[in-house]
Amino acid sequence: MKTRFASQGSRTSLDSMMTPMIDVVFLLLVFFLTTASFQRLEKLLPSAVSAESESQAGGTSEEPPKPSESDVSDCVIKINRPEGIGGLQYRFNDTPIASLQELSSRLRAVIRVRPDVPIVVDPEDSISAGDALRVYDLAKSNGALAVYMVAR
Repeated sequence: MKTRFASQGSRTSLDSMMTPMIDVVFLLLVFFLTTASFQRLEKLLPSAVSAESESQAGGTSEEPPKPSESDVSDCVIKINRPEGIGGLQYRFNDTPIASLQELSSRLRAVIRVRPDVPIVVDPEDSISAGDALRVYDLAKSNGALAVYMVAR
């Protein structure tokens, strides 16, 4: 009895049919990896600027009056360096703020009322990136969900 085995020619055709399928699988893998959102991981990364701003803003016991939800639409924090004054000047919705501690307590009060309020950090051109990021990290460390940085 003579048995027939598959010839070498049919084996190569099977291998050539698998190659496009493997290519498609790798293309899908690359597509899903590049379109995946890593935003949640970014929030979990530690920040030295955030730790520094928390230590500066940690000693306040005075809480500002609690705003109502109708007062909270979006918050703009402007940072500038006035001429003649050595330090930075902060404005929270056009209200002058004396220090980062007071800014932190205001942010906490607003975020307690509405945690999803958009907070916009608007530094002048003369402000260093470190000072602007300190305010950004201060807002994030107080529980803000949406903090945006204005760039010119």
